[in-house]
Amino acid sequence: MRSRRVRDQQRLAAGQVSSPRELEQLEHEVGTLERRISALEDVELEVMEALETAQSALDQLHREMADLASQLGKRESTRDDAVTELDSQAREALAERNRLVSELPETLLTAYERVRSQTGGIAAAALRQRRCEGCRLELTAADIADIAAAPADEVLRCPECNRILVRTAESGV
Repeated sequence: MRSRRVRDQQRLAAGQVSSPRELEQLEHEVGTLERRISALEDVELEVMEALETAQSALDQLHREMADLASQLGKRESTRDDAVTELDSQAREALAERNRLVSELPETLLTAYERVRSQTGGIAAAALRQRRCEGCRLELTAADIADIAAAPADEVLRCPECNRILVRTAESGV
């Protein structure tokens, strides 16, 4: 459009148009081209402003994404360190368990494994404040009396869940 406008203006300035009707049409065309060019330039400015705004938002999102990626990397590293530490503790606990199991009488170990398979993996529970920590039920006075009368080395069972009861200083016996 600009080159066409320049060409038409040069024709007007050079006097190449002699007919008044053709001259009027040419001037009208130049005016129309100028209005159209102006309108297109306004649209172009609006598009450039929108592009600049979008580019700024995109740059901000890229910065946020990089920050989040950095945070994610740190948290993954922390998680991996924690998992490594937990794995190490689990190995140590298993080794300690195996050492302790080797010192237990075979009959107690057999009873423990049988109860463990019946109760979903927890075969022994502490007796705290007259309550079995396995089933969370408070034992009756008669049950507590029986437990108190039992020798210290006797293996006791919870009358409700059948788990092996471990007497503690907090047992209430």
